[in-house]
Amino acid sequence: MPIANLPELNTLILEQKEEALTIWFNRPEVKNALSTELTEELLSVLQALADDSSVRTVILRGKGGAFCSGGDLKMFKTIFQGGVDRQEIVDFNASFGQLMKAVHALPQLFVVLIEGVAMAGGLGLSCIADVVVTTKDARFSLTEVSIGLPPAQITPVVIKRIGASEARRLLLTAQHFNGIEAGRLGFAHHVVEDREALDAMAEKIIAQNRKCAPGAVDLTKQIINACDPLDSHYLQGDELVTFAAERFADAMLGDEAREGMKSFAEKRKPNWA
Repeated sequence: MPIANLPELNTLILEQKEEALTIWFNRPEVKNALSTELTEELLSVLQALADDSSVRTVILRGKGGAFCSGGDLKMFKTIFQGGVDRQEIVDFNASFGQLMKAVHALPQLFVVLIEGVAMAGGLGLSCIADVVVTTKDARFSLTEVSIGLPPAQITPVVIKRIGASEARRLLLTAQHFNGIEAGRLGFAHHVVEDREALDAMAEKIIAQNRKCAPGAVDLTKQIINACDPLDSHYLQGDELVTFAAERFADAMLGDEAREGMKSFAEKRKPNWA
């Protein structure tokens, strides 16, 4: 299905200028937190892009001065209120893994522009990008363990992006860092001063990609993915996605996640802090 034929989107805005498509997260009131509706809409857009030769560069960014604050914690309220079994939680978390696989498989150059915040799953999504640009004052963190949850689906891509040693440190401590540090770690390829510079860098990347044959870009991305054992496994099977989703479900049904969500809602430290 071409992009132009997609049904109306509630949480995303699509802007196409010549061969470049910008996908805007459009939930600024919650710093573009990842709701079920948003992830489903994003998946439908990515699937449509797989066969859309009119698009050569895909840019993902957020409205309201924030890229993405991670998963929408309000989604978890239903689980804690009861009525959701373990398999439903596994399926819920695995659906995010399928979204990340769709990003991996995109034939176009995929660019993420970060300002404001890039937290948890939002930061995880950026780890799959071909090019990441951030403002120097953007705030980053892999926050999951601080609220009693494992960073399930994003752990493999974080390890691949910055290496196991630094990934362990950040995944296990939920430490916050800024755009300058994101560049040093390897999360971001370009660190710029402000939004104006962010936009200017995006135009430079689009112009550079215009010099590259789109079919060759697609085939090169396939070769890159095949060369990396993690990418190859991630794209060919669901074992890793399911394993991570099961660990997430175990946590969601435990006391720590319940306390983590409650303390977050009450704006206090959890009882283990």
